[in-house]
Amino acid sequence: MSTKYYLDWQEVNTNWEDLDINWEDVYILIEAKQLAGGGGGSSLKDYIAGNPWDRFKKDLGEEKAEKFIKLFCKINGMNYEEVVKPKSKIKVKVEHFQRVFENVPNIKIKM
Repeated sequence: MSTKYYLDWQEVNTNWEDLDINWEDVYILIEAKQLAGGGGGSSLKDYIAGNPWDRFKKDLGEEKAEKFIKLFCKINGMNYEEVVKPKSKIKVKVEHFQRVFENVPNIKIKM
């Protein structure tokens, strides 16, 4: 039987000042990372195949997905601009998601 251990913020190996996001954002990133299969390997490729934003909107909900998209753009140095009609020419790569997920603390959140 495994014992769950929940880390305090001081124990997480993350420089919070460099991350420049709030706790709500961290939680959304953790949820997105878990949905995408931990953020690596073939499960990430499968999850983001096609239109990853539709998948995140379905699995996270509209509001969290919008926040995740903004965080994704911020971490990848992309400008976020709200538009009425999505631009189909914008392509994202697995590397973009890996960059986002590598900054997410690897912790479990007690619900």
